[in-house]
Amino acid sequence: MIEAPYSVLLSVVFVVTAVICILHLAQARRSVGTSDPHHAAHQGPVATAVHVNHLVMSLAMLLMVWRPVGQVGTWVQVIIFSVFGVLMLAGLPSVHGWVERVGVFTHLVLNAAMVWMLLAMPLLMGHAMDMSSDEHAAHHGGGSMDSMPMQMTPAPAWATTVNWVAVSLSFVVAVWWLVRILRERGHRVHAACHLLMAAGMALMLALM
Repeated sequence: MIEAPYSVLLSVVFVVTAVICILHLAQARRSVGTSDPHHAAHQGPVATAVHVNHLVMSLAMLLMVWRPVGQVGTWVQVIIFSVFGVLMLAGLPSVHGWVERVGVFTHLVLNAAMVWMLLAMPLLMGHAMDMSSDEHAAHHGGGSMDSMPMQMTPAPAWATTVNWVAVSLSFVVAVWWLVRILRERGHRVHAACHLLMAAGMALMLALM
């Protein structure tokens, strides 16, 4: 679906985010009950939902880079990421501090961008227009289907506009996590994972 060298770059990005999420979830299981409040801020139901969400998103994006997911696969993913979004939103009252709450909102933005990407992909990437229609065949006096050219229908203007809004929001999310990496001493790997996810999302949307 995505041509080289971007397919390779995005594959590396999403493999890295998937591995980080797996390691974080494993670490969270080992450190349940810690008394460190700073560490505890990165645990709990919301933090777990965030990392499971990003793990599933990483795998979904990897699949999307290399092959179409089909209509059933698209709707399954839309439901999954919508449910994760609802779970994170429902857990927002339990998150303390405005910085951590903004962090949750950034994940909601990425989930919304993911759902948009899944639903709008046919519009964004266009589809082949069958130039072997009766009208075209009559115009050219017939001919074999193999000799007929194929045209790609352009994306509607409104879809392109919405897509660039999604790209911009994903970029803003990436900048937010970059700032957190530069300003916070701990959990930089945690922030780097979300930075990579946001940057990968922005790139995927832009390429489409």
